[in-house]
Amino acid sequence: MKKGLFFLLIFASLNGVAQSNYVWNDKVQKTYESINSLRIPEARKLIEKELNNHTNNLFYSLLESEADLYQLFFNENTAEYSIFYPRFQKRIDLIKSGPKNSPYYLYSLGLMHFHKAILAIKLDKNVEAALDFRKSYIYFKDNKELYPKFNPNDVYFGLLTTIIGAVPTNYQWMLNIFGFKGSISKGNELVLGYINSKDEYSKMAMNEALLLYPYLVMNFEGNTKKAFDFIEHTNYDFKKNHIHAYMATNLYLNHQQPRRAFEIATNIEQGEAYLSMPFWNYEIGHIYFNEMKLDNAEKEFTQFINTFKGNFYVKDTYDKLSLIAYLKNDVKKSYEYREEVLKHGSLITEADKLAFQNAKSNAWPNILLLKARILSDGGFQSQALRVLADKTTLDFNTEDDKTEFSYRLARINDLMGDKEQAIKFYKSTIVKGKNSKQYFAARSALQIALIYEERKDFNNAIAFYKDCMEMKNTAFKNSLDQKAKSGILRCQK
Repeated sequence: MKKGLFFLLIFASLNGVAQSNYVWNDKVQKTYESINSLRIPEARKLIEKELNNHTNNLFYSLLESEADLYQLFFNENTAEYSIFYPRFQKRIDLIKSGPKNSPYYLYSLGLMHFHKAILAIKLDKNVEAALDFRKSYIYFKDNKELYPKFNPNDVYFGLLTTIIGAVPTNYQWMLNIFGFKGSISKGNELVLGYINSKDEYSKMAMNEALLLYPYLVMNFEGNTKKAFDFIEHTNYDFKKNHIHAYMATNLYLNHQQPRRAFEIATNIEQGEAYLSMPFWNYEIGHIYFNEMKLDNAEKEFTQFINTFKGNFYVKDTYDKLSLIAYLKNDVKKSYEYREEVLKHGSLITEADKLAFQNAKSNAWPNILLLKARILSDGGFQSQALRVLADKTTLDFNTEDDKTEFSYRLARINDLMGDKEQAIKFYKSTIVKGKNSKQYFAARSALQIALIYEERKDFNNAIAFYKDCMEMKNTAFKNSLDQKAKSGILRCQK
């Protein structure tokens, strides 16, 4: 009997050593920092070393999942998808077999389903993405109830709460059936609360929180100044952290600040430790394009096309190359690039949809309006205004060109700070283009709404947000509707 008890204790101790667990130590922290700075090759070596040592630390499965997410998300390599994507479900199964009496259990499951959902969208598997998002939300929600002080959970629960909060009121009943409760303000507060935390968990999801928060403020609060103030007053290391550098480059570029975007994008640390990302060429190409440095832009866009293995923004890149050839008066080349728009890439992003629409139309933009748009997007409002000086709608032949002319004047005046003049031209654009498939009228309604919202004239703001959403089949429809829905919810509160 004593011998039996002795062997039982030995077996239990051996089994305890082999049992999976969660241990956040210095090695895990180092690997986490590597992954969330996009030093993916470096991180994979660290993970491989620990796995070869037969570690039972489940955090390495979580970190490997995050590494796979970033690599597939940014590079979309088809060959890597076939290898990496099935690993997500295997890791989910592994986590389910691990210890359940820990805040890390539901957190890990929520995070892995979130990773899987993001990649399902990239693969255009929308039903699968929706199912994984639902599972992710439920895991984070349940974990929040069980472990309210475990605040790394707040980063992702906050993100999903914000996204769900942007769903329009007439669909909220459907979300309530599934137990989904959203709020833009509460979701963003959860993420910011984690950023400001100083407890034992404060480093576990900090990189993700700092990545997500400016996007949440920009896209769901509609507060550009707040987002950029946060970026400028937060201790980001854009040189060594490529994912934060990419976020900032993207936001500055999309808000008429190409010089700041260029400064960040061209000063990142280089080396084999980092994930090689063709998207840097895409971003820098846009920076040059918005500065009318056409030769430099063409070089960067061509490099992106030659090295990128995926589909996102491929049509948009070929469209930009066609416009560069058009601006250079190379008619043959411009048509050749348009043929490439029709043959390559996908129709998932709004930019790619617009590129495809442009190529199918067989029409080319008015050269003055094109130059004004490029200069305005690049932040050169005075130069853009000079391009259109002394012009009236009578100088343009088509209804779409007349509408765009009015929109360009509105947008330039808006960005120069003359809001009354901007509203005047935005309203003219709506009258001219409300039945057009171009985005000018819908975007004008959105911009007027934003001006009224800033003035706290919420009734007028809501009216114009609704006008934006009522315009059907326009380019950038999904993006415009999301911004308008978020605006209505803000104004109603």
